[in-house]
Amino acid sequence: DTGMGLERVAYLLQGKGNLYEIDEVFPVIEKASEVSGRTYGKDHADDVRFRVIADHVRSGLMLMGDGVTPGNEARGYVLRRLLRRAVRSMRLLGFEDPALPLLLPVSLERMKASYPELEADFPRIEQIAYAEEEAFRQTLGKGTQIFESAAVKVKESGGSGLSGEAAFTLHDTYGFPIDITLEMAAEKGLSVDEEGFRSLMAEQRSRAKADAKAKKGSHADT
Repeated sequence: DTGMGLERVAYLLQGKGNLYEIDEVFPVIEKASEVSGRTYGKDHADDVRFRVIADHVRSGLMLMGDGVTPGNEARGYVLRRLLRRAVRSMRLLGFEDPALPLLLPVSLERMKASYPELEADFPRIEQIAYAEEEAFRQTLGKGTQIFESAAVKVKESGGSGLSGEAAFTLHDTYGFPIDITLEMAAEKGLSVDEEGFRSLMAEQRSRAKADAKAKKGSHADT
């Protein structure tokens, strides 16, 4: 086992410089470039976003084809992160409309020859994916404003990091995922007090368990 992989063989045989430019992946980059108005190969930061989009859309398609649905645990959480990063990368390219309805069918067209079951199952796949994007778009719209305000306050005070409490408020009140908070903070050169965030999350879970136990006891008494 050399770890060569089908994609590595493909980019060598197709004369490409990387995995993102092979025939099964690059059409998604082309579509993302077309709708965003940005040119692949012109700016390094944009190229990273294009590659994230191409990889995550295809990976998300395959996971959903395997029966995985977005969630907060295990494979469902991996899928959720893939789809959300693809959507956010499109926004960073300046495209703010729903992106998955444009990109997912392109990936399907390239993958269905090898995985024909994807085409038969696509009505279910697209319903799941588009609902996830819409939910995330609403979360992103609300949370981004709050994050930007918190980041400005940190910089104005001469700080270099977002507090665990601020990250927790974004998560608990506005439904903003911690991984997106971490990513956005890094883009602004800020750190995040992850330990403080995790501590507050643990406290919240403990309170929730205590409340559930108290309610169960109350029902038992009646």
